[in-house]
Amino acid sequence: MEFSLINAVIDGLEAGLMGLKNIALIVLPLMVVIEAAKDSGVMEWVTGKFQSLASLLQISKESLLPLVVGLIAGIAFGSGVLINATREGYLSKKDRYVVAVFLNLCHSVFEDTLLLVAIGASLPWLLGSRLVLATIVAMLVTRLFPQQSLDTQNQPVELG
Repeated sequence: MEFSLINAVIDGLEAGLMGLKNIALIVLPLMVVIEAAKDSGVMEWVTGKFQSLASLLQISKESLLPLVVGLIAGIAFGSGVLINATREGYLSKKDRYVVAVFLNLCHSVFEDTLLLVAIGASLPWLLGSRLVLATIVAMLVTRLFPQQSLDTQNQPVELG
């Protein structure tokens, strides 16, 4: 089999389109579910359960949506919601950084935790250590932002 630039381009396009299709099959339904949950008040109820975490991390209630999505569905989905909220201007710079740091350390708590428990990890130790470490590091990141940055207006951000 000979190498052909045209075949390589065609293979790359096919792989890219398949990847895009797979992403769309996951992301689009998730975004529809999130919007429906927002409209029905379910998301407000769920994020309300995390209000004490928002207070502890000194982040806005608007930043709870990407945080909760990332904790439950994983970092890719949480990041997508974080990017969307950033574009719409709902989050301060501090909120974006704190949520990103927290999700980097503690995301997809159900899936990841259950996989590791299935191979012998201790559930309380694994889940507790992830949550505690993420909370401590996020609280340290909160201290990097001056107090006045909490009072600034959130502006829509152009990404990309």
